[in-house]
Amino acid sequence: MNVMFEAANYFVRIREDRGRLKLTVWSQKGDKVVSEYVSAASLDNVWQNIATLSSLDVVQLVKERLVG
Repeated sequence: MNVMFEAANYFVRIREDRGRLKLTVWSQKGDKVVSEYVSAASLDNVWQNIATLSSLDVVQLVKERLVG
């Protein structure tokens, strides 16, 4: 999987990295906000950290892409 999209006020990339999915989120100014390995089964604290650094919209859209 290698996909990039806009979510809320962020740019999001999900890409495969050595068999794992790596999520990277940038602000509209191009600053990297968070970079984390994720899966649909990631623990809640991982998603909470991503939401804190970006937004809940980003988390919801990423989860939808991972599941669907």
